Amino acid sequence: MSHTTEKTEPAQPSPDTVLAVGGWSRHARVLALASNGAVAFALVDTNGDGVEVNLEELYLGEDDAWHAGMSLGAGEFIALRGRDSAYVLGFGENPDGVGWAYGRADRAGAAQVTMDGRTIPITIAESLWWVWVQPVDEQR
Repeated sequence: MSHTTEKTEPAQPSPDTVLAVGGWSRHARVLALASNGAVAFALVDTNGDGVEVNLEELYLGEDDAWHAGMSLGAGEFIALRGRDSAYVLGFGENPDGVGWAYGRADRAGAAQVTMDGRTIPITIAESLWWVWVQPVDEQR
């Protein structure tokens, strides 16, 4: 008898949950979303025009619901330079020491970026934005 171990993806809020928890208008849209099962980060186009973007943090509470964390301006749309390129536009840590990063790219799909001296795998959304959150097993 053989046993297979299925890899399960960490819990992640839906784009609708991100917008509801953040109190965004019906014109806002989620550009990219990543979660480690306990913390999620999303890039939100605040009014649907693709210009002003916010980074939203959500955390999974003891009630198994997503709650708002920090919210900060991620900047404005930038023109991309180059082919098959992904750029880090911002990175940091939340107060609990969970690392995060976000950026833009010129194509959707799997890629890697170098951030703070290490290479991290990213998934670039169809919006050409990406967001990354430090996996739980990498936290200090």
